Parts: sequence; structure tokens; C-alpha cells
Amino acid sequence: MAGDDSRIHGYNAVYRTQQPVKFHSFELDSKNKPKNFIYQKVTIDGPGALVDDHQGHIVPQNTLNLVLNPLMKDMAKNCNNTAQVENFIKNSWMQSVYDYGKKIGAPMFIFDDHDPETKVGGFFSIVTWNPVNICRAPEDKNRGGAPGETIDTQVEQYLANHQADQGVNAAWLSSLQSLMKDSKNVDKIKDYITKCSDTLSGQVNKGIGYYSFPWKYTGKVLSPK
Repeated sequence: MAGDDSRIHGYNAVYRTQQPVKFHSFELDSKNKPKNFIYQKVTIDGPGALVDDHQGHIVPQNTLNLVLNPLMKDMAKNCNNTAQVENFIKNSWMQSVYDYGKKIGAPMFIFDDHDPETKVGGFFSIVTWNPVNICRAPEDKNRGGAPGETIDTQVEQYLANHQADQGVNAAWLSSLQSLMKDSKNVDKIKDYITKCSDTLSGQVNKGIGYYSFPWKYTGKVLSPK
């Protein structure tokens, strides 16, 4: 699965220092690099047991990987150094990902490894774990199984109704809503990846995403407030 490293954006210091703190996601190891994701308690509006959050993908990795997996294998096969990577990049979103990774010092490549995920997976982690595609949500078991391996329509609806409060990127939201209508359409997946990646240059200076908001119980099931 392309891009398994969920810590990749923690290399961007803005997610650790931005005030007010919205991105309480990473701690630092002794080398001043990101370590583990930090769980928080979900904010619950009303009575009910407290639960931990997790990094939930709004568009799941299995959908993104319809585009990313073949591309990851192709990059791993054809690129053994950064010069070859730079020659391999032929579209705007890949260039945005590469430029962002360099600026934040993310470990994008391990060229002496033969496994595609290890070799170039850091690059693709910038795509799959882009904070605009991540919601700090309760685990699926606390949401009646939602969203599972499908697009998180509950979170999309909340963000659509609270765009200003959540700092939602309008072009990203529009692409998400289009993809929701045809989630296996490769062209729409490519457009969604492009719209996510278009936010990266701005994320160097101001973090967006990692959406966090109140949840409520209906019986034993949590849903966005």
C-alpha cells in the first residue's frame, strides 16, 4: 500500500508550533524528528464515555491507491537517485509533493532498498497522509463501523457545513464532493490527489487539515455534532 508512513508531515515544524495549537499530532525523538502519533480524547458534546481519536482518512487509502500503487512501483523501478526522480516527475501534483518534501526535510527515498514501499514510500506518504485528507476521529468501532473502507461522508458533511471554522480549502472540498459521486473513477481520484497536493506549498507556512471537532452519541454510536 503506497505511503504507509503516517509521521511524514510531522517533519514540517508548523504542525508542532502553530498557535493556537490544532495539530497535537507528533512528539519528538532525541534527534528532533517526528516520533509517534499522539492520541487525544475526542471532544464529545453531551454525555457518554470518552474515547481516543485516530488519524482517519477522509478518502481511504484503497481508493487513492488505485492511482498511487502503480505509480509507486513504476517510480521504484525507474529511479535510483534524486536526478532520476526529478526526470520521472511529469505532472504538477508530483512536483508539488517533491518540492514540499525537500522543504520540510522529509525522508522520501531509500534508494538502496528494493521494496517499492521502502524505496519511494516516503514520497507517497506525503500524498496519503496529507493533513487535508485526515480527520481526528473516533475509531470506526465507535462509529457503528463507519466509514470503513469508503469515503467518510459524515466528516465531509460536517466540513461542508463548517468551512470557515475548520479552514477548509474550497477547491479540495469541491473535488472531494465530485469524487464521492464516482469513487472508483481514476480521473476523479487524480483530480482529488492534485487538489490535495495543491495545498502543500501553503502548508509549509500555515498548517491546515487534521480536522478536529465535537462528536455526539446516538445510543452507543458517535457521529459528528
